[in-house]
Amino acid sequence: MRRREFITLIGSAAAAWPFAGRAQQTTNPVFGMLLFFSREEGKTFTEPIRAYIRALGYVEGRNITFDFRFADGKVDRLPALAAELVARRPTVIATFGDAAGLAAQAATTRVPIVSMSEDLVRAKLVPNMHHPGGNITGVSIMGTELDAKRLEILAEVLPARSKVLLLADATTHRESRPALNAVAQSLGLTLEEAIVRSADEIDRALHGAKQRGMAGVNVLSSAFLFAHRKRIVTLGEKYRLATIFQWPETADEGGLLAYGPSLLGAFRQVAVTVVKVLHGAKPRQIPVEQPTRFALHVNLVTAKSLGFTMPESILIRADKAIE
Repeated sequence: MRRREFITLIGSAAAAWPFAGRAQQTTNPVFGMLLFFSREEGKTFTEPIRAYIRALGYVEGRNITFDFRFADGKVDRLPALAAELVARRPTVIATFGDAAGLAAQAATTRVPIVSMSEDLVRAKLVPNMHHPGGNITGVSIMGTELDAKRLEILAEVLPARSKVLLLADATTHRESRPALNAVAQSLGLTLEEAIVRSADEIDRALHGAKQRGMAGVNVLSSAFLFAHRKRIVTLGEKYRLATIFQWPETADEGGLLAYGPSLLGAFRQVAVTVVKVLHGAKPRQIPVEQPTRFALHVNLVTAKSLGFTMPESILIRADKAIE
């Protein structure tokens, strides 16, 4: 997370809204967040959201109350946590990932929900991007469409006719396999898929990939896999596997390649939508947001440790190269 980029995003977000504290309130609105992660893992989400909400005029304890619930990586805990959160009668709830969004959806049709998900329509969180129609809106990060693009980028780094592992999780609604198969066929790649549900299964999947002679791993878009990105980065280096991730910031943390929208930019969109609801807008009236800019980050330090020579075709397109 670069300090200059963070300050710039905060500043532009603040300019978009009048200072919320000017309005007299007798009771603070409650902003709830439902997260699949542990409290520590969830800081990647909660701390930027807190900062953006503050920049938009809402100060915790003064004119807003936060109520965050963490499932500690256990999907089966989400429904009960969602019910507890709804019982608190929050003004708005934010969720991240399909599983958390669906749990909140099942818990209430009344409380406004702002969900950040791979694809809100495909996950059946909203029926329509432009007219959500119910109590849910949010940010759709185009995970399905970008999974195939990331495979194309990864293929440029790998030897011809390589084997690639598609690392997926069981909590994410996905329809990208046909597009992935088409890319693999056109580029002469062999694909295998591992659908994981725990950290131990991630370990076994990457160990198995090495044993079966795979050269790379396409880490498909997923809130669960994002929470375990550092584990995947470490195992990728251990087994000398080329990895590509969905958030550009993951390459800054040691991943070989990453391509997608800015994580901070997505958080900013969530925060702006939350503030729209706090100002009285109804989710059914707020179109689902989508990112419009995508970045390719390349970690040359990781490439050197793995023995990969990054091709010129990647380097000239990279928005950032970590050296």
